[in-house]
Amino acid sequence: MDLRSAMEIVKPKNFLEEIRHDEVVDFLKKNACLNEPVLLNVEGKKVAKNFVSSRELLSKLLGVEKQKLAQYLSEIERRPPNLEFRSFDDMGLKRMNLDLQELPVLRYFPADGGRYVTGGVVISKGRFVNASIHRMMLLNSKQFAVRLVPPRHTYILWKEAVENGEELRAAVAIGVHPLFLLAAATRVAEGEEFNYASKLLGKLIVYEKNGIPVPPAEIVLFGRFLDERTKEGPFLDITGTYDDIREEPILEIDEVYARKDYIYYSITPSLKEHQILMGVPYEPVIYKFVSNVCRVKNVVMTPGSFHYFHCVVQIKKLSEGDAKNAILAALAANPSMKGVIVVDEDIDITNYEDIEFAIATRFQADKDLIVVSGTRVSSLDPSAGLTGAKWGIDATKPLDGKGFDRVRV
Repeated sequence: MDLRSAMEIVKPKNFLEEIRHDEVVDFLKKNACLNEPVLLNVEGKKVAKNFVSSRELLSKLLGVEKQKLAQYLSEIERRPPNLEFRSFDDMGLKRMNLDLQELPVLRYFPADGGRYVTGGVVISKGRFVNASIHRMMLLNSKQFAVRLVPPRHTYILWKEAVENGEELRAAVAIGVHPLFLLAAATRVAEGEEFNYASKLLGKLIVYEKNGIPVPPAEIVLFGRFLDERTKEGPFLDITGTYDDIREEPILEIDEVYARKDYIYYSITPSLKEHQILMGVPYEPVIYKFVSNVCRVKNVVMTPGSFHYFHCVVQIKKLSEGDAKNAILAALAANPSMKGVIVVDEDIDITNYEDIEFAIATRFQADKDLIVVSGTRVSSLDPSAGLTGAKWGIDATKPLDGKGFDRVRV
């Protein structure tokens, strides 16, 4: 499966009007499509967006009910991987002239540091193969500045290469199946992204060139991370606030391959697709952690927290204290998370009014609120310092349930 097979499921709206690479966000806003699947005409080239911009779309691509998404993803790792390896030549891409500025790389907002690739999967080959999504600021016709976050896997591989006096070989796959984007955004063990993607997709064909594997893609770039840094940013992050300008590694591209009528894929920073890809992969992790301490029914990262900082955990309460154990387990599962609300089975955790009902009628701050100070927190949280605080709300009813029965009218 590839990007074009996914288009048959998400059915993007096709706009024929030609726009410039720095007009995309305003164009989507004008057409009320900021978070809707679209196919755009950017300077005569096709640009796709928002194929994973909601839980509904992700569930469609997986073929699962959206209410069962966290449980489904928590169980999928048990499946055996299903990979088929082929030569890169079999993908049918053509080698292009090396000028990255000819690609429809977008500038999203006026204050951005430059034009950015946001929907490319960086596949790096060191002592293991890693696939992950990184923002890539276009520098010139053959180089990007790439944001590498320590101590994540691409950063580790680059650091090891530098210490050994080597360059880290890498490929960038743009226009992959959305479920491969999800796999690349999911925290899995070293070298497991391709295996995990095959479990999501049912089967994954992998194309190899000089020992570097790539999934089916519309565009593939081959290059090297240099032992050289340059300024990257500013860039709008998931919170809708600008990230700092940093010195980041340079990726130099040597070869560009693409389909003749390629579709370039782009993720708009801070909007729903960015949030879904960053936050939803944590839901199965939280689900598994909480299942170790009580009977978990569902987990949802909340949209008001950008699907990233807060979650709601639904449990079947079997003993007093289950909810507080669930809070601690959930916070341990996701170090970036700030807050957890635990509710009963009768609460719809996708409905904030239901969640607030549980807090209003089943929570007392003096005995049902947990606060943990001095913890490691996400660098994306503008309110945090070097450390921060995490909280949990036990909004479950007591086991005897007396006086808590709810009558729905």
